[in-house]
Amino acid sequence: MPSIRIKALVIIPLLAAILIGCRVLQPDDNLSCQQRSILAEASGDSLLREGLEEQARDAYIRAALLRVPEDSLRARLVWKAAGSSDSPSVITAQLLLESSDSLGPYRAIELGGAGIGRSLLSRLSRNQCVMPEYLRLVLADSLIEAGSAELALRALRGVPGDLPERALRNRDILYYRGYLETGQITSADSLLTAAESIGGDELLSLLYHYRGIWMLENGLTEYRNIFLHSFELWPAAPVHAGAYDELRLEILNDRDFAASIADPFYSGGLWNELYDIAQNSADPDPHLWYLAARTRDRLGFYETAISMLDEYLVRWSDCEDAPNAMIYLGRDLGRSGDWQRGLAVLMQYGEAFPEHYRIGNLPWYIGDLLVENRLWQQAIPWFGMTLELYSHNVTADDAHFYLCFSLIKSGRIHDALLELETFISRWPASVYLSSAKYWLGKLLLTEGNPEGAVILANLIQSAPTSLPAFFARELLGQPPWEPEFTEEPLDEWMTRHGHSPAHPPEAALRGLFLQEAGLRHFADGEFRKAEEIVGGPDYLAPFYLEHDVWERRPISGYNMWNLSGNDSDRPRELWMLRFQMAWPELVVPAGEKYGLDSLFAWAIIRNESMFQPTCYSVAGARGLIQMIPSTSEYVAIERGWNDYSPDRLYDPAVSIEYGISYISGVNTELGGDPVFTAAAYNGGPHNAVHWGAEDMEPDEFFSLITYNETKSYTQNVHHAYLIYKALYLLPR
Repeated sequence: MPSIRIKALVIIPLLAAILIGCRVLQPDDNLSCQQRSILAEASGDSLLREGLEEQARDAYIRAALLRVPEDSLRARLVWKAAGSSDSPSVITAQLLLESSDSLGPYRAIELGGAGIGRSLLSRLSRNQCVMPEYLRLVLADSLIEAGSAELALRALRGVPGDLPERALRNRDILYYRGYLETGQITSADSLLTAAESIGGDELLSLLYHYRGIWMLENGLTEYRNIFLHSFELWPAAPVHAGAYDELRLEILNDRDFAASIADPFYSGGLWNELYDIAQNSADPDPHLWYLAARTRDRLGFYETAISMLDEYLVRWSDCEDAPNAMIYLGRDLGRSGDWQRGLAVLMQYGEAFPEHYRIGNLPWYIGDLLVENRLWQQAIPWFGMTLELYSHNVTADDAHFYLCFSLIKSGRIHDALLELETFISRWPASVYLSSAKYWLGKLLLTEGNPEGAVILANLIQSAPTSLPAFFARELLGQPPWEPEFTEEPLDEWMTRHGHSPAHPPEAALRGLFLQEAGLRHFADGEFRKAEEIVGGPDYLAPFYLEHDVWERRPISGYNMWNLSGNDSDRPRELWMLRFQMAWPELVVPAGEKYGLDSLFAWAIIRNESMFQPTCYSVAGARGLIQMIPSTSEYVAIERGWNDYSPDRLYDPAVSIEYGISYISGVNTELGGDPVFTAAAYNGGPHNAVHWGAEDMEPDEFFSLITYNETKSYTQNVHHAYLIYKALYLLPR
């Protein structure tokens, strides 16, 4: 959980200074305290409108202190101060602890951190807080970060063992760190042993990380293996970038240590860190160098990738990555425009490694290289070679469809029609099937053959939500697909179908309180506990809909999607559970700031993470918008943001700001078409260019997407975007 590092301050002198300042600001000493409070509040309002948040907060605090504690307006002014700025303020935090508002202590920790530790512990000991177990977890985190481990352990002793799994995991991590910092090594070892016996890579990764940090700080040996365990167990953990900063010089000077972290860093998305090691090590490991080169071509930096792969093949031509290095060198050369040399390198690969496991892909690689350079006629025989020699290869259906398309672009329409018919019958499960049907219908329609309209109509019927069906509708002059829904209230619809909503149990109300306190990661556990009690998330769907429980809405809607066999019977609110406008306070301002349609942003978020902030991928993408850390780092550099760390990408505010900023830039560069933008975000802008984002129409572009994941992703985002517009845009 986030924590604030802050030093404890002496409160009384500061309060006196504020009151003195209040007198200095007021020209008339005859004004009453109440009048001065009113003036100070008005000053705060004015400062806030000017964007001077911290000055506004100070004015509100002055206004509050001019009123007696019993005055109800004092608490209102304190909350205005707390809401005006997120920067640390122990004074504001202390005043919040006076409030009877149950959320006050939670906001106080956000603003005061360890500076209010003793005061809050005293209040907790008197049982004066709502849901104190979670408050203790948040307080302990702040105390640990501030170096007050003894106090943190005191706070943790009041945390029970019957909390949801995520909260207990957090408790164990904090206990473990507290034990280490206070020298209770036996207790720490026992906790680690218990965690190892239970399993759970995420927890163990974090425990090993903190063990490594402690060992490093205390001059103990073997910390390298501890860190390596942490990297391997959970490559996308939100602590590894910080660990790298601590270990960087040592990694650069130790070839074996660097080699051991290469694969976890590559799979964890720490690509810039890998590149840093490769470039700055005196004696880099060859496999690490190869992976670093791959990060450059995956990010679209082809010139750098070419240089590194060339150097790899000179220095380590006998190493295990040499065949793959040659493949990617050839393909990167083609993508940088030097297709003649790229072709030569690929041919050299075929001669040097005839038994390599990827040799069956070679004709496809060559054909694809030629297509990317728009050499359609020259590519045709290479695709034919794949079908002739490697018909069972994973690239066979790609090669066959590209053969069809190359024939079209070469003007050989009759041959293309024959091949498209063959493709449709031969590859019924191919991701290119809908595109093949679309192009067969379009070509026939263009030639005046009425069978073309029939084929397109059948495509619309068989795959109505596909992008080729969307293009077919355009050709036939039909409106785009839209979802059907009613305006029946969700709870009434559920009851009508024998699936009446449940009354929210205590756990659901606890989750709602934690959500309001800003602890959504803990709230999620309470909501899941409530779902177990009532029989499933669907029974709490109206509750989730009413209270903006973004994380649990999609599964609740999915679980009862098929209660009715009639597609047109579903209510709008059921669709809204699955296609929600989550975190609008973050998405809408970011969309307006960077010029991106918020509905399109939500379509992206939905497909990236299904609104789960802690989501991560096997490629190291993290958070709501699933950004690769290396990409987000370049966004930060471009925008001049100096507080960036890959470890922050699980924070919704950070993920949304960085993600929408980046997507907006891609959208602008590619002309604003959602098909181009969605494909570019998933597959990379550099790949989108090679698929035709700059020189082709959307129907051609989509057809040429070679990554199965990106093709499916683009189609899903486009479909979701249509649904969002139907659900939330008012009819004109």
